[in-house]
Amino acid sequence: MPFKKFRTIDIGSIAAGATAERSWEFDEDLVLRRIFFVEKAGSSMNAVEATIRLDGVMLTDEYVPVVLLSHLNQLNPEINKPVEKGSKIVLGIKNNEAGSRNIYAVLELWSGGE
Repeated sequence: MPFKKFRTIDIGSIAAGATAERSWEFDEDLVLRRIFFVEKAGSSMNAVEATIRLDGVMLTDEYVPVVLLSHLNQLNPEINKPVEKGSKIVLGIKNNEAGSRNIYAVLELWSGGE
């Protein structure tokens, strides 16, 4: 199962107290290895929360603090979920910080079955 590619989803700028939701449809059969969240300006995301759904199935129980899935967290958990072409991932973000946050979600994708 070799590394295939990264897919960046631009969540955009989220005002303090606001929420945003973005989705992406998989264009081939892949394995979702990890999800990383990156604040474009390097600002804190300690109070930012995410929900993650894959084909309507929640991968988060309520929400997960985004800092757990930060690109700076060397213990970012592996998901290792096989995903078929046409499957849809939906990322919901709630910004509980005092200022706006501008966020990317980066999917680490591996080839499946190779």
